[in-house]
Amino acid sequence: MLTHCDFVFAGESAKFQMPFVNLALVPEFGSSYSVPARIGYLRAAELILLGQPFDAHRATELGLVTRMIRDQDLLATATKTANELAEKPPGALRACKRLTRSSTREQLEGAVKLELQEFSERVRSAEAKEAFNAFIEKRKPNFGAVSQSTAHAA
Repeated sequence: MLTHCDFVFAGESAKFQMPFVNLALVPEFGSSYSVPARIGYLRAAELILLGQPFDAHRATELGLVTRMIRDQDLLATATKTANELAEKPPGALRACKRLTRSSTREQLEGAVKLELQEFSERVRSAEAKEAFNAFIEKRKPNFGAVSQSTAHAA
């Protein structure tokens, strides 16, 4: 969702993760397009394919957040920014947003459509069932057993 926001302020203690693959799923909300577009394929692949947590410093370094803020100043910074925006001419703000997003809108919509198709297949897969059960049971998933039982069924 971060790549769809105009401003993203992260408290210094914030943690982030793209856990899709860990849950045997795929990115959603157009992130298969927007994350690589924002930070480049290699960095996006690291975040999406490994699914490891990362901190606010790394998110700032990658360009996923506007600015890292001290935790105690986070709400004040967001409020100040919202107030500054509220003082701007609303028609001009909407036009600026529309123009800055127009060149990528079609690609984003295409990514969302593809993700939805793939997500609906993945969420019903044996791998996803194993990932969800492992999460509930607080254990590490065993995808090797899933692959073997799927191979025997085929």
